[in-house]
Amino acid sequence: MTVIVNAVIVVFLIAWFVRFGYQSGIGHGEEKIKFLLAEKREYISEKVDKQELMKIFVLALLLRVAVYVASFVMLGIFSEETSLSFGTFLEAWNKWDSPHYINLAKEGYAGYTENGQHIFLVFFPLFPWLLRLVHLVIRDWQIAALVLSSCAYAVGACFFYLLLSGEYGKSIAKKALVLISVYPFAFFFGGIMTESLFFCTMSAGFYFIRKHNWAATGLIGLLCSLCRVQGILLLGVAGVEFFVYYKPFKMLKEKEAVRLLKLIFTKAVFLLLIPVGNIIYFFLNYKVEGDFFRFSVYQKEHWYHTTTYFTNSLSEIYEYIVSDNTQNTMRFCIWLPEMILFVLAVVLLIYALRRHPLKYTAYLFVYTMVNYSVTFLISGGRYMLCAFPLFVIMGEILDRHPKIYNLVVVFSSMLCGIYMAGFLSWKQIL
Repeated sequence: MTVIVNAVIVVFLIAWFVRFGYQSGIGHGEEKIKFLLAEKREYISEKVDKQELMKIFVLALLLRVAVYVASFVMLGIFSEETSLSFGTFLEAWNKWDSPHYINLAKEGYAGYTENGQHIFLVFFPLFPWLLRLVHLVIRDWQIAALVLSSCAYAVGACFFYLLLSGEYGKSIAKKALVLISVYPFAFFFGGIMTESLFFCTMSAGFYFIRKHNWAATGLIGLLCSLCRVQGILLLGVAGVEFFVYYKPFKMLKEKEAVRLLKLIFTKAVFLLLIPVGNIIYFFLNYKVEGDFFRFSVYQKEHWYHTTTYFTNSLSEIYEYIVSDNTQNTMRFCIWLPEMILFVLAVVLLIYALRRHPLKYTAYLFVYTMVNYSVTFLISGGRYMLCAFPLFVIMGEILDRHPKIYNLVVVFSSMLCGIYMAGFLSWKQIL
């Protein structure tokens, strides 16, 4: 099985780089095989007006409110107590990693410790730093965190819709936004974690990349890489778009080196802002413990995460699925969803190779590989919530099959409700 998976990945990468070479102007004589290299579909770009964008923002916020109301009802259904308070609702959302983000906002990275160790250096700083700002207005930490996540999701939904309407048209954009919003783990968009903030910054980054606004891309990318380590992927996405749009190899062949240098120093140079977020995070580790990479020690010792080849992670997941010692709750909460999502990602990547812009397949491939390249992967379902090209590709497919789309939305919504109920009941959904 490992050999087959590796072979599929190698073939995909070869095909992707051949297409990238063609689209970025490497070589000559490609017209003879253009039918193999060019995108199979062309999409119609549509503009979004301010009124429509405001509607998306309001609907996104209302969806988050609806999810919170549903969670309150679930708490009442599963509770044996005689009373149910707003405080109980807040505590139900403040679990797993959530208290750590709040405590980091309260006490800072130097002040928040466990057994004298700064083990919470593993958490990136953008969410707690923004939470501290929101807390200046909303004095309850938990409410402030929920408001921050909800607003970040709403803003992210607007950028997501803007991006896809311009790239694919409004019909596919709407379907993709609905699909990501009812994904079985989409309730995490309203949680006290980084999903909504990462979705917001990544969607905004893709939007400005498509607009070729490289200064805005660099600034948003800096925030994105302050949110999660995967934020650095925006640099690769921007690089793909830069090469495909400006075709620097073709410039070199046509002896336009001066023009290329001008592009690099007036446009591409802004992309160097993206890794600054990671550098700030590394410096935070150094400031607190004198070691730029101290977080990696705590990831291994306290969270049992070490970097590994992705097939090793898949083998580990498979062993947990088939093991007689694995509890059903772990099998259905963690291991089965992770395996299904990986297979789905690979299938959609193969399908999308000639039907979607290269930046989307590049991001989906690398993001998936990064997420599945750690041992003891217990949050894969939540992490894949931000593999948003999954939902773009599915939206494009289901746009041609409206009845199947409706069935997928209903089924996914049901699963989302089930998994949220499990999350609120302290099942291993984290």
